Amino acid sequence: IRTPMNAIVGMTKLAEIHIEDREKVKDCLYKIGISSKHLLELINDVLDMSKIESGKIELHHEPFDFSVLLKALMITFYDESKQKGISYNILLSGNLEEKLEGDALRLNQILTNLLSNAMKFSPQGGSVTLEVREQKREDKKLWIAFYVRDTGCGISSENIERIFLPFEQENEGTTRQYGGTGLGLPITKRFVELMGGTISAEST
Repeated sequence: IRTPMNAIVGMTKLAEIHIEDREKVKDCLYKIGISSKHLLELINDVLDMSKIESGKIELHHEPFDFSVLLKALMITFYDESKQKGISYNILLSGNLEEKLEGDALRLNQILTNLLSNAMKFSPQGGSVTLEVREQKREDKKLWIAFYVRDTGCGISSENIERIFLPFEQENEGTTRQYGGTGLGLPITKRFVELMGGTISAEST
């Protein structure tokens, strides 16, 4: 929290000093915007983690359109993939209904976190794929498997389990190079488990 806050304070002071220099002020405002967005993401993650730890996160079982959720994910990451020169696809397997019941907000948060990470770590010319596959049916429950694959830098075998721990990233250079709070995957894991699912990672 301190790092982006310091950047906002510093850039604000710099803009005040160079108030007559339009280009300098414009640059400061741009950097303030980036730091503010990072700070907001961090605060949201900390608040989510706090709610999860205190048991105050509840799932809402409501009807939703699964196809609309997937279309939104396609649109959300389409521009980013084009800008980075990344091939981005969503693949569907099985007879998946469009009308489902569950917590669409949390499901969207899970998939957004995973796809955001995949995009972040994939280089230009790489690929990111979300495969959605029907796993099994049990009474009135439908179990769906989501596979997010990317051609990013990968994770060493000794660090693969650490990525689901709060504030953990593979190494210190990861934060400097790619950003992030180290909370996205732990929050994702907790949401998946609240839904009765499991999450794991494989890397080469």
